Formats: sequence, C-alpha cells, structure tokens
Amino acid sequence: MTDTDAQPRSSADTHPKVLTAIMVPLIVGYVAMFTYAMRYTSYDIWGAIFLAPVLIAISVPILTRYARTEANRYIGPILIFALLLKLAAAIPRYLMVAVLYENGDALRYSDTGIALREELLNFDFSFVALGTNSRTGTQFVEIVTGVAYTLVGPSIISGFIFFAWLSYWGLFFFYRAFRVAIPDGDATRYALLLFFLPSMLFWPSSIGKEAWMTLVLGLMTYGSALLLERRRGASVYLALGLAGVLAVRPHMALLAIAGIGLGYVLRSGRASRVAQFSRTRTILGLGVIAVLTLVVTQRVADFFGVDEFNLDTAVETLEYAEGQTSQGGSEYSGTGASLRELPINIITVLFRPFAFEVHNIQALLAALEGTFLMVLFAISLPRLRSIPSRLRKNPYVTYCLIYILLFCFMFSAFQNFGILARQRVLVFPLVLTLLALPMVGARRRRDRPTLETRSALSAD
Repeated sequence: MTDTDAQPRSSADTHPKVLTAIMVPLIVGYVAMFTYAMRYTSYDIWGAIFLAPVLIAISVPILTRYARTEANRYIGPILIFALLLKLAAAIPRYLMVAVLYENGDALRYSDTGIALREELLNFDFSFVALGTNSRTGTQFVEIVTGVAYTLVGPSIISGFIFFAWLSYWGLFFFYRAFRVAIPDGDATRYALLLFFLPSMLFWPSSIGKEAWMTLVLGLMTYGSALLLERRRGASVYLALGLAGVLAVRPHMALLAIAGIGLGYVLRSGRASRVAQFSRTRTILGLGVIAVLTLVVTQRVADFFGVDEFNLDTAVETLEYAEGQTSQGGSEYSGTGASLRELPINIITVLFRPFAFEVHNIQALLAALEGTFLMVLFAISLPRLRSIPSRLRKNPYVTYCLIYILLFCFMFSAFQNFGILARQRVLVFPLVLTLLALPMVGARRRRDRPTLETRSALSAD
C-alpha cells in the first residue's frame, strides 16, 4: 500500500456520512410515528405531526439563504434551532390552554375558525359564523384562524403550531431590524435573548392575538428600521405591518408612529444631512408620517367607539381597562397609568411579579425571568451608557425608547400579572435591543454588518 492509498479522509468525505447516519434514523422514526398516528389517533394529532415538518421544510431554505449574508457563522444554527424550539413550544402552550385550564380565547378562536373554514371551502366570504359585522380585533383573528384551518385542516394543535410559526417570523424581522439599524451591535447576544427568552418562546405560540401581533409588529419594526436608515423597501414592510396592527390593536400602531416620528426628526437634524435633496426627502418623509398619524388616530377612535381620540379619551380608555383587568387570581394594586409614576410602572410592566409576590408556578416562572432581566440590565450598564449618544446617531434607538415608554404607560393600566406576562412579549424585542448595544469604548465590533448592510453603506 502506498502513502497515497493511506491518505486520511477529508471532512468533506465524512460529513455526508455523519449527516446520513443522523438523518436516516430520524426519517424512519418519523414515518413510523406518522403511520401509527394516522391509524390510531385523530386528525388533531396526526395532522400536527404532518404540519410541523412541512413548515420546517419551507423555513430552513429561507433561513439558510439569509444566514449566508451574515458574517457571523453562528446565526444560521441559532435561527434553525430557534425555529424548532418555537414550534415545539406550541405543544406545552396548547396543553396549558386546552388541558390544564380548559378555557381560553384560543379555544373560541378555534371553534369559530372551524366554522369559517366550511364557509371558505364553499367560497362563501360572508363570514356569517362571526356572528357580527365587525371584521377587526377579535373577529380578525378568528378570520385568520379560519384561513389557517383552510390551509392546514381543522386541527387545533396544528393551529397552535401554525400561529407559533407566524410569531417566529415576527421575531426574525425584529432581528433583521436590529442588524439594519445597529450594525455594530452584539447580534449574537440579541439573537439568543430574542429567540430563546422563555416568554418569547412560550406566550406567542398559541392561536391568538399575541402571535399575530408579534408577526405584524416585527414587519412594522423592520420597515421602520429601513425608513429611519433611509433604505429601500421600507414602505412595503411598514405598510404590511401597519395594516396588520390596525386590524387587531390599532392603539399599538400609535406607539410605533410616535417612535418613527421622533426618530426621523432627530435623524433629519444631523449636520451630515443638509443637502437640498435630503431636505426635500425629509419634508416628504415627515409628510408621510403626519398622514399616517392622522389615519392611525382616526382608526383608534373608531376602534374604541369615540368621536375623537385625544388625551382625555385615552385616559378614559385606560381607566376603563384598569377596571376590567384588576380582577382574578393575578391582580395587583398599582398606581395606574400615570406620567408621574412612570418609573415605577416601567419596572412593574417589564419585571414584575417579584419573587415575594408569587402564588403559583406560572407566576414563579415569570418572577424568575423578571429577576434574570433585572440582573442582565445591571450588568449591561456599559452598553446602556451609549444610549444618549445614539439618540441621533441611531434613530432606531429613539424608536425603541419611545415605544417602550409609551407601552409601559399604556399597560400600567392592566393591573393583572397574568395579562402583563402575555402582553409584554410585544415590547421585549425592543427592550432586548438596548441590552445588545455595543459597549461604550469598545475597540472593535463583535459582530460585523451583514452583506446587505455593507453594500448599502458603500452605496451611501
């Protein structure tokens, strides 16, 4: 035997064999499980077993393609592993609603969605099953559920998995917004917090408003980041996200519009943007933001059934919400929506319940996560110190801060820890942005910009 005959195998020769050794048993096991489920279980179960791999097969090529634009070689595995965990989280979320409590909005959405599916399959778009002429808010989510069931079949477990998949893509767009707007930020840290924080995995993984809002807020935030950075494609993502938010919770669109407006003004005031063309574009941009503000404000007024949405009606609405939510086993006594008490309300909305306020396992898990986040904020002070200097340099940071402050002001009226635990997942992606800012005085960036970001910067 010659030396050439004894050459060691390269990694290119061994990797396919290792992959085959891993994949073949998985595929065989899946086929066996699916066959057994089809024979001995209902469509509720075997339909979900069929759906999950289909969603993975659709998603992985998209995620892999995006990961190639990242200089960070870890982001691809992170995105794919996060997808698998997100779909898996739909199962305990389903068990909590359907088995543990046997009650929840998701069950109602599912029942109405099944009825709507029958109408849609017969090309009947009257939506009689809704029982109302409204097509927004709760009814819109019921319509989305009906469309989902038309695609995946009338399986409630499949519905949970499908909505979890939608919320995953919302988180994906939050991540893309971070990479566009803060290219020198710690992308690995942000991705790990965004995709793997227990609240982000669990609460939006259900048929309901949280999953839908995570999706459309992610789209809207990505569009906002593109707009604030003067990048192409902003209008498409912003319009899609804004339309989705207006259909379910229009008042939350006001938070984003306020952040966009202030961020855009600060960005436009930079000395480097004094060219006549930039001035014209700035005026047009501010005009668009003004029109969006009027449209959203009117939509909010219609949603709450008032003639005009202003400070007085906003306070009345928050007081009404306080009366409706300060009940049940998770209620607490708070200050309510108040600018004077805003610092306390920020802590309440983002971090409570505290450990000494815990009365059940669900509250304990929320308290542990809140404690973790408080500790993370404390050790992230070197990152948070960069916020004042970035308010004009990075208008996206301004957008995040305004959204967070207004969100905490609004949701301080909901004096119920159970409600807060679910709702704050809609602000956590922006809160986590602040925890992934670059260190003050850092000599080098931890994560280089994406190829997309670098090409845009060179074009400028």
